[in-house]
This record gives sequence, C-alpha cells and structure tokens, in this order.
Amino acid sequence: MYYQQEMTQNDIATALDLSRVKIYRLLKEARERQVVRVLIDWPIKRAGDLEAQLVAGFGLDRALVLQTGATDAALLLRQIAQLAARYLEEVLADQSTMSICFGSTTYEVINAIRIDFQASVKVMQATGSLPQALKEYDSSALTRQLAGKLGGEALYLSSPLLADNAEAAAMIREQAVVGQTLEQVRRADIALVGIGDLDPATSGFVKAGVADAEQLRAYRQHGAIGDMAWQIFDGDGRLYPCELNRRIIGVTLDELRAVPETIAVAVGVNKAAAILGALNSGVINVLCTDEDAAAEIIDLRERNEERITWG
Repeated sequence: MYYQQEMTQNDIATALDLSRVKIYRLLKEARERQVVRVLIDWPIKRAGDLEAQLVAGFGLDRALVLQTGATDAALLLRQIAQLAARYLEEVLADQSTMSICFGSTTYEVINAIRIDFQASVKVMQATGSLPQALKEYDSSALTRQLAGKLGGEALYLSSPLLADNAEAAAMIREQAVVGQTLEQVRRADIALVGIGDLDPATSGFVKAGVADAEQLRAYRQHGAIGDMAWQIFDGDGRLYPCELNRRIIGVTLDELRAVPETIAVAVGVNKAAAILGALNSGVINVLCTDEDAAAEIIDLRERNEERITWG
C-alpha cells in the first residue's frame, strides 16, 4: 500500500483501522527484515587515471575505482558495493557459473544488485559454513540469497568452514559430497571475493571465532598481510605458512588463480597493504576499490620497488 499504491501512512492507518504509529513501525520492521529493500541509484563517478595505473601495474583485466567524498566507512562500503554490482550486471550471462565467498562485502554487493536484474546463473558456495557465528553473512545464506535474486540455481558446500585440524580438513575434502562441489567451484566462470587485512579489531576471523586477536597479531608480526577466501597470504601474495590455512574448507588461492575472472572488492585506505598483497598473488583479474585506497596501493608499490632497487 505504501510503496506500490503510494498511499500515505495516514491513509493506510485509516484503511486498516490501525494507528499511524503502528503503520510507521510496520514499515520500519519491513525494511529491517529486508521484506522491503531500498536501492538509491546515485551517479557513479570513477577515477580513470587510477584505474589505468592499476591495470598497467598489475596486469588486471579491469580496475573499477570509485570517486567518492564519503568519510563514513559503512556508506563507502555500500557505494563500492553498488559499483561492483553494476559491473556484475554487465558480465553475468545466462548459464554462467559464479562462486562466492562470505563476508560483509559480498553481502553488500548482493544487496546492491538490482531487484529486476535476472540471469540464469548457477551460484556456488566456495567456502564452508559458520551459520551460528555469521548469520546473514554466511556463505550458504549468501548463496541462497543471490541465486534467488537472480532466478538461478544454488549449489551448497555441505561442510563447516573450519576443521579441528589439518588431517580432519583433508578427510572432509575427500568426502564425495564436498569434493564434487569443490570441483564445480574450481570450474566457475566468475568468482567474487573480499579482501581482509587481519586487523584484530575488525577481522572476520575474530568475529567468527576462527582465530583470536593474539593469533592474528602474531601472524602479522611474522609477515602475514591479508586474507582472501579465508586464506591468509603475505605481502608478496604467497600463502602464509600456518596450520589455520590447512584447516579451512573451501576454494584455495591456487584454485582461484585458475578462474577466468576473479573479482575482488575491498574498500578503505587501511586495507591498501592487504590489497597490494592480494594483487601480488596473481589471483585477481578485476579489482573494485575506492580512490584513496587505489592511490595508496600505487604509492606502496613504488616505495617497495625503490626499497628493492636500493637494496
């Protein structure tokens, strides 16, 4: 009545014999529960010079760099997600396959895809689940949400994200139902990933109970710089040697490297070093980020090259 018939809250209250306050609360609840979703399609401005530098410097297929004046981190993430969503709407084709890793960035990108956009895409869960810890950000929930939004098919990975030890993880991967799904994930046409910076205050590892803050601090002190698909890597983009990496059930960095188009979405200058490490890994084909992060990435790369040159 409010959104489709454009009735006022007063008119709805009269028609339903409810108070206007009750109508307001119902509309607010509908937005909070995502029964109703509001998409603000603001004009997207991109930083072409920075995009060109990233493509040339890292051999990317595409770079999408957002011009923004936003200082609020949550708003900036939503704006970056909208930029990534518009790109996905361009490249997703009927009968294509797409794997996704879970996290807040993937969640925002999925929400930013237009409701009326349809593509018969098979959406595949690329990492195991932690539904109690992450709820709506969990990979199975996001797989279901995106497949439903696109009108496509969902393929779930019937496995926890984290095994008790490396040996148990190897056994889980050998299970037919898990192995068959991972084989399809490896053959995806497109993969969507976020990039973490292992900051103990904000890392999904800590929020999900996968690692504690002290553990992440130790990893960073010994050269770890970031994570993609729950795989921790160093500044050169190499897999960081830790048991945690061997306990994760899901697509690996080597396997992502073989995907024709891996799209990484990350925002914030604080993530620049992690994004640089991710670019050095050779996994990423398309990077979506903001102009401050992009400028810092380029500056860090130049400083690293100078350090190597001067020994």
